[in-house]
Amino acid sequence: MRGTVAALVGNRRVEPREFLVPEIGDGEILLGIGLTGVCGSDLHRFQDVGTKLDLALPVVMGHEISGRVLKLGRRANDVMRTDGPLRESDRVVVYSQRPCGRCYWCREHGHTARCDGARPPGYGYRFGSVDAPPYFTGGFGDYLVLGPDSWIWRVPDHVSWEAAALTEPFSMGIRAVERATSLPSWKNEQTLAFGGTVAILGAGAIGVLTAVAARIAGAGRIILLGAPSGALEVARRIGVADETIDISATSPSERTERVRGLTDGGRGADVVFEAAGVPAAFIEGLEMLRPLGTYVELGLMVPTEQTVALNVGRHITSKDLVMFAVAAQPAQAIGKALRTIATTADRYDYAALVGATLPIAETQAAFELMEHPSDKPVKVAVRGAGY
Repeated sequence: MRGTVAALVGNRRVEPREFLVPEIGDGEILLGIGLTGVCGSDLHRFQDVGTKLDLALPVVMGHEISGRVLKLGRRANDVMRTDGPLRESDRVVVYSQRPCGRCYWCREHGHTARCDGARPPGYGYRFGSVDAPPYFTGGFGDYLVLGPDSWIWRVPDHVSWEAAALTEPFSMGIRAVERATSLPSWKNEQTLAFGGTVAILGAGAIGVLTAVAARIAGAGRIILLGAPSGALEVARRIGVADETIDISATSPSERTERVRGLTDGGRGADVVFEAAGVPAAFIEGLEMLRPLGTYVELGLMVPTEQTVALNVGRHITSKDLVMFAVAAQPAQAIGKALRTIATTADRYDYAALVGATLPIAETQAAFELMEHPSDKPVKVAVRGAGY
């Protein structure tokens, strides 16, 4: 049996490569990839592999993974972290790394995303070249070989491939909303729940899924700012954006004025989430926030050379605000996101967010589609052999 991987070989260059699918070991699983979402962080690395990715090339990326169990090693169920015994043909989602469980972050905080000894689920991704076995080392391939201690959750039958592929980015949105609501409401420092006004900058998958999480948590009015207009329309259609502002048709000052105009007394939003991943949006979001408001930054996760001019007195201190940052999620957040998708699938059309799915051999085109500001979907995904 042979399969294809999409190997990143240089800046803006992804090539399909074909390999024999290896035999798995006793403690391994062969996964047939269903859909793997293209993350904004993948796009950053695609655009500038030299400064964004410390890896030996060629390498297979892709961490928003859903797939089907094709082969189970003899001891796989004993050495995997699952929500129950797995069977061949089960559909699953996978956490993007295998935490060590022994370092300070794992042991003292239970924050697996901060693990000092984390390994990726498919052996490669952060550590090795695709030219060495087992070849299928990331989500952008027909198959993925999962090593021991991989975190895996079974996907309920009624959850579509498209919805399952959103589990990882949705976990980011859920964690952002949890942080925004982590202060006691009697302090009047956050009022997202019970009808608060929320502004979200960014209409990509994380921005729209943060809107879903905010709605579930009890937000009243949700204002979504971003582009293209098609992505904004999808958010309105599935019921998670009450107001939308197209950034391609407005200036920063116009957007700030409009957001304030949609809030009581023109004070500004109770909570602002920056999910656009654009440095200038960080300042813009602060301008929209009311005094004693809560600000959550979850878009700028990949270090860049871009900086912004921050007036600490104007933007931070005088507002007496509370600020959080979300860079990654612990493994448990994946299970929470999948359960939320499963229990709200009748309320929200998650599949509508995945506007394009392409075969593995066309992964280069998937990245290029993500770069089109005028017509890019909320989420682009690639299809593997398990779909």
